Amino acid sequence: MTRRRRYRRHRRASLRRQLRRYLRRTDPRVLTAVVVVILVAASGGAAAHQASHHHATSGTIPAGSAYTQASWARALLTAGGWPLTTCNLNAVVSWENAEGGNWGNDAQFNPLDTTEQEPGSWAVNTVDGVHVQGYPSWQTGFAATLTTLNNGFYPTILAALTTGNDAQSVADAVTASPWGTEPFTATC
Repeated sequence: MTRRRRYRRHRRASLRRQLRRYLRRTDPRVLTAVVVVILVAASGGAAAHQASHHHATSGTIPAGSAYTQASWARALLTAGGWPLTTCNLNAVVSWENAEGGNWGNDAQFNPLDTTEQEPGSWAVNTVDGVHVQGYPSWQTGFAATLTTLNNGFYPTILAALTTGNDAQSVADAVTASPWGTEPFTATC
């Protein structure tokens, strides 16, 4: 079996586990919207994944070597093309605190605890059968985070970040998504 095929199989299994976890704790009205999003994302198949991965690695990855929570949030928003507003910055820093990645656990260079595998990454811990990854560099961690955010499963997070004027909307979108973050608050 080729490496690409193994990766796709692993990624599909990972997404199924995230979806099952999400379905156990989500309002039925939200589930309807999620099913629509999943069907749309599934219709793109591997091409959608490859396109999102290409987007994340097309030269937008920050080249820094040392970050604080605030500077990482600023770099992520810039790399993702989202507005650099106080609300967005506070939302991402609050999300980092809710996840605990990099500064609060062993998910090195992974402040939002994404499970996206990248070259050189390693499993740090397992949550509901999904492995949070550690990365060999900030650049690899940014690539994984941007790939995950753009994989088609997080449209409400992307929409809230694009609006940029309500930190709690970003927090609520994260909590309602299959990302797996527990509820948290964020203020502008």
